[in-house]
Amino acid sequence: MLGMLLASAVHAQAFSSDRYLQECLRFEAGGDHGTARQSCLNALQAEPGMLAAELALGRIEIELGELGSAQTRLNRIRRQVEGPEPIVLLAEIAFLSEAFEEAAGLAATAAAALARDVNLELSARVAFLEAALAARDGRYEDALRSYDRAVVLDGLNVRYRLADAQLRFRLGDTAGAMEQLRHYERISGDVRNPDVTSLQGRLHWADGALGPATDRIEEALALRSLRDSGGQSDDLRVLALLYYAQGDLQSGGIALREAMRRGNLLTDLASNTMMWLLALVVLLGLHLVGESRQASLQTGVVAQADASSPHGWSVGQAYGILLASALMGLAAALAYSSLVYQNLFALVTPLQQGEARAVYFIAFALVAAGLAWQRARQAGVDPIERLLGKSDQLALGLLVGVGIVGLVIAFLTYTDASGIFGTFFLDLSRPTTLTVVALALIPLSELYFRGILYPALSRRYSASLAVIATGLVWAIAFGTPVILLAVIGIGLTQLHRQRGNALTVLAALLVGWVGLLIAAVVSPAVRSLFFV
Repeated sequence: MLGMLLASAVHAQAFSSDRYLQECLRFEAGGDHGTARQSCLNALQAEPGMLAAELALGRIEIELGELGSAQTRLNRIRRQVEGPEPIVLLAEIAFLSEAFEEAAGLAATAAAALARDVNLELSARVAFLEAALAARDGRYEDALRSYDRAVVLDGLNVRYRLADAQLRFRLGDTAGAMEQLRHYERISGDVRNPDVTSLQGRLHWADGALGPATDRIEEALALRSLRDSGGQSDDLRVLALLYYAQGDLQSGGIALREAMRRGNLLTDLASNTMMWLLALVVLLGLHLVGESRQASLQTGVVAQADASSPHGWSVGQAYGILLASALMGLAAALAYSSLVYQNLFALVTPLQQGEARAVYFIAFALVAAGLAWQRARQAGVDPIERLLGKSDQLALGLLVGVGIVGLVIAFLTYTDASGIFGTFFLDLSRPTTLTVVALALIPLSELYFRGILYPALSRRYSASLAVIATGLVWAIAFGTPVILLAVIGIGLTQLHRQRGNALTVLAALLVGWVGLLIAAVVSPAVRSLFFV
């Protein structure tokens, strides 16, 4: 009887652990990872050391973002579990932890193991990981091939198709991306996935089909659960721009207000936009400090007399050139957007914004240089001598330009370009003719920044204040990433102050921007830094 009771207890314990394990797997498949974890813990409590529950718990912890716990658990059971799944999961953890070399090594080990022990689902996950690693390194063709392999191995996994479509979208292949999403809907029968529907709306938006884009984004918004506040906020922002682009100001205002209500305020504040506004506030503060010193020293009359002399210009006149250049650049970008894309909002439209921004900067640089030249002639001075200086320091400019290339690459390498610091002001991952022309012409604006603005500020205020203010104005004019641009702008203005030669700065920027373009074209790793 005692033996029968013990056998019955063991059977009940096994039944309990199996029941909890099945619950865990069922909740995991349904996406309820919190409940799934508790069921797996119950299974382990009923049967300590249950490998199937340990493995499932490792997968669940990865989904919940508990990477350290998952890694410890999987390393402990790696030798005890038959099959390559623990290695695949450890490779995914390494990638999420940004240990990319380790992730590549584990992915190769997993691929070798899967060649012996075939498992289509795990093979698809390894292919997906290899695609992500290739895309990170700028090997986009390799990434697309790996995504295709993942889709072939597990065609019903929407994550693989979405990643493939998103990469094609970012590469400008909107037709290929749309076909991938339609193919998924035909095979799976799932036409109510909000992420798929939202991406389809963005693809229509990039192609200039504002009506279909609005319909798809509205549908995606209706499909999202109330818990997906981030997805709702992103869709509402896009919807607001689409409404505004079609002239529906009331609906656009409502969508924008709802986006701000659902969005994360801290995320919105910690962005390049807020840093740009901070730079603007600092610039205003510098002017207030400078004017207070002027008043206390009672030198305003002298400064104004100098500003209105035949050989000078006032701070107000200098800022007038900046405003006129920015307005002309904006007008040129809007005209180009209207004529080419039939979309006045091309400056904020995916894919289209690259060309529109290039047109803006081309017009801005040409107008700024032209107005600076005219201002110097009206002041009765030689524009070449006053705005550019001598050409005996071009070698120094070339060296500084190489330093700018290194600084920008280092900054983008160690920061997240898509995060709070923002992207580079021109898209060098897909350079077009207009992008190349813009990079070649932008340095001409130095006739204004270092030739007109800095002298006006240095006459009105101190030289140190003028250096900082000119650097900030330069960073604000080009926009993003404003922290990096502020450092470069202040450094270039200090170089001009010491050498008294704007031609050196112009040469430095020409070498810097063109050097970045060449590096992005030649090196996939550098190109990936500009790929957002």
